[in-house]
Amino acid sequence: MSDSYYHRFPPGGFPGAGNEDIRFSSAEWLDRPDHVAKHRKWQVERAQALRDSFEAGRPERQRELRGLLKYRHRFNTVLAMTLNRGFSDLLLNWVESCDRHGIEVRSWTLIAAMDEETAQQFEALGFTVYLASPAYGQHDPDAATVFGDRIFRDMMFPKTALVQDLLNIGHDVLFQDVDLVWKKDPGEFLLQPERNILDAQFMYDGPNPNYAPLHANSGFFFLRNNERSRTFWQQVFDHFDKVYAYGGQQRHVNMLLVNRYFRGLRVDILPEADFANGHLFSRSDVDRLPPDPFVIHCSWTQDLQHKMEKYRLANLWYL
Repeated sequence: MSDSYYHRFPPGGFPGAGNEDIRFSSAEWLDRPDHVAKHRKWQVERAQALRDSFEAGRPERQRELRGLLKYRHRFNTVLAMTLNRGFSDLLLNWVESCDRHGIEVRSWTLIAAMDEETAQQFEALGFTVYLASPAYGQHDPDAATVFGDRIFRDMMFPKTALVQDLLNIGHDVLFQDVDLVWKKDPGEFLLQPERNILDAQFMYDGPNPNYAPLHANSGFFFLRNNERSRTFWQQVFDHFDKVYAYGGQQRHVNMLLVNRYFRGLRVDILPEADFANGHLFSRSDVDRLPPDPFVIHCSWTQDLQHKMEKYRLANLWYL
């Protein structure tokens, strides 16, 4: 996959008005109704099994989270991340970026680790860690092989569940993927009093038609805890089967954001000069990054190796 992947997908372009006859490029058997029905049934059942794991022991888990976070928040905001062992180097790189730039994060960060080894690793670095398996499902410890594969889709559930838990226990949530670096404290922007009117603030994902018209990136967002944001995220959680259907959480989130039901949600798409997403730089052109962003997100990549190459070329790999 090249860095211009999203601009080229799908190869034949998107159908225009009046052109509703979409044909799959895969083998004919994929179009058989019985195959589609079976695959969709698996998606729904898999999502339900994950939600069942979440609901089992929920009162005890949320009581434990309240205890962990009693003094670990920033004006009620919790910075939340989740990962398995395969992505630990990316989170270590984020930690080092914060330490080098003098940004204090340990006092308000919660890391939901999907395995004991990862939990111990970040506890030793002074972070509050919650061992989230099996409550958020049993997941492969390795990194996703490619964007959108089964491991990638499965790991969207801990991401969704963690935000759901934190909203349920009363916290505002700044969620981010682990493939970011910080150069300045984003809380100084997101938590400004004049922005309290907003329910949700999302990073801009770039000109990807799959996420039009808002192009919200679900790898960095801030939800103010209120009835509107809780209702919105409850729908993200309840319809997690759509993540399997769409290949990731981001399309699902964008569809809900523009749904008529959520037109009362007060949303801001963050300025890309301050919150730089991966579409702004590639392996062949790292100089397009804005000069003084708060954060940089190494998205628009195929896999872990692709992310690390981009970071190194942009002098953003701190390990």
